[in-house]
Amino acid sequence: VASASAGFLPQIDARASYGQAGVEVGGEWRNSDDSTSGSLNLSQDLFTGFGNIAKRKRALAQLKVGQEQFRQTQADVEQRLRLAYVEVLYAQDLVELTRKISERRGNNVRLIQLRFDGGRENAGSLARSKAQFSQAEYEARQAGRSLTYALRNLAAAMGEMDPADGGSGILQAGPPQELNELETLMKQTTDYLIAETQIEASKQGLRVTRSDRFPRVGLSARIGTVASDGWERWGGSWSAGLNASMPLFTGGRNRANVAADKEKVIQSEMDLMDKMNSLMASLQDQWNRYIDAVENEATQKELYDAEMLRAEISTAKYKQGLLSYEDWDIIESNLINQGKTHLQRRRTSEIEQARWKNALGRSVWQTTEEGE
Repeated sequence: VASASAGFLPQIDARASYGQAGVEVGGEWRNSDDSTSGSLNLSQDLFTGFGNIAKRKRALAQLKVGQEQFRQTQADVEQRLRLAYVEVLYAQDLVELTRKISERRGNNVRLIQLRFDGGRENAGSLARSKAQFSQAEYEARQAGRSLTYALRNLAAAMGEMDPADGGSGILQAGPPQELNELETLMKQTTDYLIAETQIEASKQGLRVTRSDRFPRVGLSARIGTVASDGWERWGGSWSAGLNASMPLFTGGRNRANVAADKEKVIQSEMDLMDKMNSLMASLQDQWNRYIDAVENEATQKELYDAEMLRAEISTAKYKQGLLSYEDWDIIESNLINQGKTHLQRRRTSEIEQARWKNALGRSVWQTTEEGE
């Protein structure tokens, strides 16, 4: 913008020269007087066919595009950090969950061992229970390694070499607001604002090209001095005046450039229409993913609570011999699977919430600037 605004200000330059010359006369070289000159020159555009105005407006439009790109970059940075943070919370919860599963599997082995020793359970059930305990221990170790990576990944997102210490908080994404004004939200996204501003930039570019058809009027002034023979002879000079020029024939170049820039304006308008249509669809899809993830998490929580209650009842029945091992094992496995699924759904809802915010181009920097 500053560069494009320079056309409204006078341009001043200084020039200096020094020279010597010689001529050959009768086979001999004779040096003529040396010459030295200096001048201060000023020029000022008075009329450029509105080209300078259009150049500045085009630069302002490009500045707005850059600001929106910066806003999207901020949103992308925040999303990367947020997703890395969510993975840390998930890994920490997974470590705790797999530890509890391992303890539960260990208690089940001891229970079946007692029943086997008492002749009330077969060797196959005991062997399966021990294998399930070994698998639970492996998953606990695997979760620990996943946490180590998640802490490294979070540190990388923060631009640090040493792994992060951990994360505090819970995986609990709130539900999104009702999607009543989808078009309004769409017009607030960075992609829409960039495409819209590109139209203005194209129009101003067309005006810049059209300005070549108009006459150009300018003011020029000069003050200088010329000296020779070692400044023994010197004199000053000055000049000032108006100048005007107008292209009469350029071989069709100006007409072709204007036609090309007109097509650029049409292209930018079509790009905006396409961007609007795709944004409406993508925002609707992302909002659906977000609300689906939140509702799915709530459903999985109910199923997990139900399986917890069912497992308590089945374990009591199994200890009393009122339930077979096969039925009890199915209920125990369902409980463990539901626990894992519920944790995964909590992570998914957090991820979709972060993606919805990123799709809108929002970040903590923007909300801070807006005072929210």
